[in-house]
Amino acid sequence: MGRMYIPVEVSVNGNSKITVGLIDTGADETVISEKIAKELVIKPYGSYNGICASGFLIEGKYADVHVTDMKSGKNLVMKVGVSDVPFNTDDINDEGLNIILGIDFIQETGLKI
Repeated sequence: MGRMYIPVEVSVNGNSKITVGLIDTGADETVISEKIAKELVIKPYGSYNGICASGFLIEGKYADVHVTDMKSGKNLVMKVGVSDVPFNTDDINDEGLNIILGIDFIQETGLKI
C-alpha cells in the first residue's frame, strides 16, 4: 500500500489553511511544519521531542491548533509538534505537505483506514 493523504484545514486565531495531510500510522503524535506555523502566525511554545521510525530525533516546539478533516467535517483542537525535520526527508518531500497526521488524530476522528 502506498502513502495515504487527506485534505485538512489547519487553523488558529482566525487564520487558516487547507493543506494535504499525510496519514502516518507509525506516528504517535501529529506534527505540522514550521512553514505552515509561520503562515498562520502561530507562536509555538515549550519543547517537542519525538523519534522517527528510523531512530532519528525530531526536535521542535508545540502549538495548539484546530485540525479539520475536510471529508468528515470533524474538527479537533490539538496540541501538535512544530518542526520541519520530518518534512525535509527523502520519504516526505511532496510539495505542499505541511502536516503529518499521527495516531492521536486517527483515534480522535475515528478515521477508517
